[in-house]
Amino acid sequence: MAHHTHLLIFQKTYDLLVRIYRETHNFPREYKYDLGERLKTTSLEILDWVIVANSVQDKVPHLKKVSQNIDRLRIYVRLCYSLNIISNKKYEVLSKFVDEIGKMTGGWLKVS
Repeated sequence: MAHHTHLLIFQKTYDLLVRIYRETHNFPREYKYDLGERLKTTSLEILDWVIVANSVQDKVPHLKKVSQNIDRLRIYVRLCYSLNIISNKKYEVLSKFVDEIGKMTGGWLKVS
């Protein structure tokens, strides 16, 4: 079993989390403490579930939690864009990260 920090999905999720923390820092006050916190919490949960999935024998239930949180995060990022909280470029970057992590999770589910 590889250490979680060596997993590409861990690295991508960690990078996404850093980006989300930086973005939500600049959110307008009316969105910072609800939507911003949900983005951060959901991203942290994804990272937590990736770590757990890597350390247990039966990965499937934990990877399903990753997948569910990715779906939630995808919607939150889209909402930020629709409300003009983030620019088109930032939306594309965040969406790309979320999509990559989703594909990695799907691949990991297939082999588990």
